[in-house]
Amino acid sequence: MAIPLRADLVRKLIANRFGSVDNLVVEWEERVRSGAQLKGRARNRGTIYRWLDEGLPSRKEDVLGFAALLDVDPVALLLIDEDFVRTNYGRERRLFQVGALGRSQLAAFWALYVPGGGWPDISIAKSFYGREWTTHDYCHDPMHVSNVYACFSLSRSGGINPAAPWVVHFAYRRINARDGMWRPYGTVIISDHSVQLISESGATMAREYSDEEFGVPVETHFGPGGAEFRVASLHQFDLSVSAPSHETDSVRFEA
Repeated sequence: MAIPLRADLVRKLIANRFGSVDNLVVEWEERVRSGAQLKGRARNRGTIYRWLDEGLPSRKEDVLGFAALLDVDPVALLLIDEDFVRTNYGRERRLFQVGALGRSQLAAFWALYVPGGGWPDISIAKSFYGREWTTHDYCHDPMHVSNVYACFSLSRSGGINPAAPWVVHFAYRRINARDGMWRPYGTVIISDHSVQLISESGATMAREYSDEEFGVPVETHFGPGGAEFRVASLHQFDLSVSAPSHETDSVRFEA
């Protein structure tokens, strides 16, 4: 089974960035030849058209190479709706937990969500995008405020194409935890005047917005214990945090 693709979005990105599939193929070949993409290979026009008609393959190098060519986070390529989550989430989470890489159609995306002391996976950014992740860390001190929702306000920077989808990932780790691991707990996709939140729990939430002048508000819970939060994107952005949150029109990672 192919991975459901946001085909209309991808066609728009191809038209805006390259003009045609033929030009995209030429650029992909050059990226691989020059070492701008360090893993995988370029694909031909017939393959690209098949992906647009049928969906993406499960090969990690194809998915990440194609996303990097379009200069979007790979999650932005997925057609994620309630039906997609209902059909795939339970099975995919079980496969992820037992490490059954070969049985998953979505394994190409796993590296984004593997807990670790060095999250997010630098090899994705370096090998395919030729840059580093942009990350912002925030330390929650429960002595100041606790058991409230905080607002993480996200703003694009660094000349991101406003017509392209922008993806931001969230992780936390407990203060003084012995394992020192960041634990990803969700992703936010900003695209076409909408914000979509996908939580590690399988919960989803979406809302419309008029513009990003004052940032995109995302609420996350500050509990009774101290924790560090890391927000990461393959594109540059700014972050401001306020707690407790007073937003009335945000997406929220429920506690």
